[in-house]
Amino acid sequence: MRTSRLIGLVVRALAPCALALLPLLAACGGGTDARTVPIAAKAEPKPAPAPATDEALAGKYLEIKERFAALTPEDKAGPGRILGEAGAELRRVAETAGDPHLRANASLLLGTLYEATGDPRSAISFYRQAASLLPTEAAPRRVLAMALAADKQFAAALPEQQKVVEDDPDDLEAWLLLGEVAVKAGEKDQATQAYAAYEMRRKGLIDGITLKKPEGTFTLPPDQRAACARALIPARDNGTAIALLYALEIETEPAVRAAIVEAMGTQRLAGYKAPLEAKLAKESAQEVKEAMIWALAEIQRDPLDARPGPAPLDPDAPAGAAGHVPGDMAAGTGPAGQGAKDMAAGTGPAGQAAPADAKAATPGAADAAAGTPPPPR
Repeated sequence: MRTSRLIGLVVRALAPCALALLPLLAACGGGTDARTVPIAAKAEPKPAPAPATDEALAGKYLEIKERFAALTPEDKAGPGRILGEAGAELRRVAETAGDPHLRANASLLLGTLYEATGDPRSAISFYRQAASLLPTEAAPRRVLAMALAADKQFAAALPEQQKVVEDDPDDLEAWLLLGEVAVKAGEKDQATQAYAAYEMRRKGLIDGITLKKPEGTFTLPPDQRAACARALIPARDNGTAIALLYALEIETEPAVRAAIVEAMGTQRLAGYKAPLEAKLAKESAQEVKEAMIWALAEIQRDPLDARPGPAPLDPDAPAGAAGHVPGDMAAGTGPAGQGAKDMAAGTGPAGQAAPADAKAATPGAADAAAGTPPPPR
């Protein structure tokens, strides 16, 4: 009897524990429950997501580029914010796109964003990637050279900038930057050669907009004269300014006159103001008048104090033509332009170098004016 009571007590004491263990036993297939516990089927592995197409990647790149372009100068934190929110997606474009131009564009934009946040090491790394993706194009190397120069890596910038001038020998700004980088890299002979090449090409471009054949026609066709005028924009010296005024005086094609005025407006020399106002009153071509109005507004907005003298006399015109007499021609001027001695203090090769920062470049594989890469090709 005592034994039975003991067993009953033990059973009653163990009952709660057994009840608690039943779910565990059932899960393990034990216990007295005869029902079969179903075993979940092994899940099939999900297929890897298909890689994004270049079209989708290009859309993402353009979306991020537009966000960057929309930033205001006051939004100093903007580039860092874009990197934090969209940097991973932009890296994906730079690393996985099939089109090398799209990859280079994304790399250039990443470099621009990093440079704007004060991280030159990362910026230069992405600029190098862009240059390696497009080894035959000068634009990424131009951005890379300027970033290296801005980071005071002048010896590394020198060969990159050399390739830029080899690609476009008439790029005066590129020659000026090459000369400045060579000076800072301690390569004085190379700097001298760069500045000599700049001066030779400056004179050649001036000849392109002024020289005529013996019969009185220009030596170059209108489209090439217009290109020469625009190529002279980096040369903000008095000699070039006088040559541009002379070219405007003798030019017969409205499209070329508009290009000459565009160069003047971009240079913004204060000495252009009076001659342009006088020409505007007499100009008949609408496109030239519009260019003159724009140029005068630019000069008014931010004039540079370098004053060219009067436009020289056209040697093919009769005395007194166009309001000039032989005495109006400044010494050493004329169709061939002027030499280095005519440059105003603080101008010329030593004072005209391109700013070493991607946003002023042309970064880049060609959206350079906005400091962003070119659209996908």
